[in-house]
Amino acid sequence: MSGNIINAIDIRPDRVICLIAQELEIVNKGTFLQLIGYGIEEFPLNCSDPFQLDELELKNKIKKVILKAENESNTRIKEAYVNIFDSNKSILIDDEIDLNNSLVTEDVIKSFFKKNQFQSLYMDQQEPLHSFPISFRIDNAKSVSDPIGIKAKTLTTKWHIILSNSNQLENIMSIFESMNISITQFVASCYASTLATLNDVETSLGAILIDIGKMKTFISYIFDNQLISFQEIPIGTYHISKDISQLMNVSIEDADDIRKRLNTIGEQQLRDKIDIDSSQIFNSRCEELVELIQREIENSKYSYLVDNNIIITGKGSKSIKIIKQIKKVMSKKHIRLGSTLKFNGLKTIVDNPSLTSSFGLLLYSSSHDLEFNGNNSVNNKNNSIFSNIYNFFKSI
Repeated sequence: MSGNIINAIDIRPDRVICLIAQELEIVNKGTFLQLIGYGIEEFPLNCSDPFQLDELELKNKIKKVILKAENESNTRIKEAYVNIFDSNKSILIDDEIDLNNSLVTEDVIKSFFKKNQFQSLYMDQQEPLHSFPISFRIDNAKSVSDPIGIKAKTLTTKWHIILSNSNQLENIMSIFESMNISITQFVASCYASTLATLNDVETSLGAILIDIGKMKTFISYIFDNQLISFQEIPIGTYHISKDISQLMNVSIEDADDIRKRLNTIGEQQLRDKIDIDSSQIFNSRCEELVELIQREIENSKYSYLVDNNIIITGKGSKSIKIIKQIKKVMSKKHIRLGSTLKFNGLKTIVDNPSLTSSFGLLLYSSSHDLEFNGNNSVNNKNNSIFSNIYNFFKSI
């Protein structure tokens, strides 16, 4: 019944997380993931980018969580999937192929990765992390969801590409190489969170995932089983604590403690003037953040496809104030709190909405095999958790 061991390391401004899972297969029940080890280590409150910390301090934090996870699982980490939370950007590329009335095949669509149009994305300052085919058009007229097996003169595929900063990727790789750990693949944090939290209906019919982190809020758009777009807002829970600190004239540590307490209590439970005044600041900042989120969603060209289902994750999802404000402003939408699906393990860890990007790494790695394509490594879907239409390129 035992299977592969999968390792994930998630480094972000609030903490570093190491998860170890085992892929198990039970007769007549299929394959599932079991959490067998984890470690979590917090970064200093004023940390906005862990890779700007002293390298020794960062390594020590990473080593601590790895050691804890290794001891708990009785395994040793030699390779891991790693999340990239920052320096990602989204672009769209149209790839037109002349088929001369021949059939569309998987190889025809994948030929995009051999073209200069794609290869040129590997530049000094950037390189692709993921590529998603988000629409197909036959003969510049008919749009189809699955072009395979259709005869066509031309096929136009619109690709959504997520690019990351190549210098940052190299820096991260060097840190792990010094610890004798190889990085199997980098995965964009916003993408990993969608893999962990969205159910099959949401990924098919469309959904928006709002991940409210410490320093940023990410908005991811999923439709027809693809990540079709994402946006980021440079505001997170730290900025609420910072405002409380400045306006209440308290330390940032005290302000953060106040914010955490206000996360879980209602207005009737405020105990003194500090609570009341801090709550007013908190409420004001919540309104501003949700207004920005709403504006970004409204301005997105794909929002009309997916905005009926909204899932909320991240540190901010633990705040009843933020959740209440989102539900108030987006009252006509189906809104729910996100947690990791299709995973076995300690409920307090698996169900934690602030850990979805970490679990998304494990779900990503368990359902994709690396494939070598030309001069670059890309991924090919193995045991798909999505529709079978896109099995051959789902995780590229």
